[in-house]
Amino acid sequence: MARKVRGFERVLDAPALFAIAYGEIAASIYIALGIVAAQALGLTPVVLALTGLLFVLVALSYAEGTAAIPETGGAETFTRRAFNDLVGFVTGWALVLDYLIVIALSALFVPHYVGAALELDGIRDSPWDVVIGIATIAAIGVVRLVRRAQLHGPALAVALLDLAVQAVIVVLGLALLFSPEVLTDGLSLAPGQDWLDDLLFAIPLGFLAYTGLETVANLAEEAREPGRTLPRSLFSAIGLVVLLTVLVATVGVSAFPAADGT
Repeated sequence: MARKVRGFERVLDAPALFAIAYGEIAASIYIALGIVAAQALGLTPVVLALTGLLFVLVALSYAEGTAAIPETGGAETFTRRAFNDLVGFVTGWALVLDYLIVIALSALFVPHYVGAALELDGIRDSPWDVVIGIATIAAIGVVRLVRRAQLHGPALAVALLDLAVQAVIVVLGLALLFSPEVLTDGLSLAPGQDWLDDLLFAIPLGFLAYTGLETVANLAEEAREPGRTLPRSLFSAIGLVVLLTVLVATVGVSAFPAADGT
């Protein structure tokens, strides 16, 4: 008699799903904001607001899909059910490449943030930044394999801590640095800036700030009530991330207005 393979357990409630959704999506602010600002300059808040709106529309589709098809797989499962196996296969491999890019960027930014915070310039240069990035990926992989089920509680604490830090930055930034004049003057193309080469390229880069949606959708089979808790957790986390991203960009543009195309 064939041994029955044990499936996923439905153990994730709304707070755990919110923590995972917020952590997966908001973490990309730290790698995407500077990249987008380098292209969009003074129009960074507008670009991030536009990409946030597009992302909300995509999230609506994900919320409906996870409620109707509460299975693991995310977009691969949705496209396979809607079209055929070939479309699902291609979608799945495209998502794997997307995961690899986001993982590599996130890990590579770790030594640069830590080095700047602790004034350790050596770990910010090659090859040590790459070595530390690879070690970070390996360490997280081991922890996830060994203590996967025990990470949801700490994940909520980390998400709340990050939310508090972002809120403090926004409140203090708006109170001390916000300038309507500077922001208004910057809402235009800088000298040498081009709609096609810069702004249209900045919009897909802005989606880096909202990655992680696919990861959350893959948790549908582990959620206790996927039809109710997943959409609620997704939209609460996404709404906070979009709002914080635009506000942080607004504070940044006020503090460092674009001048002479830089």
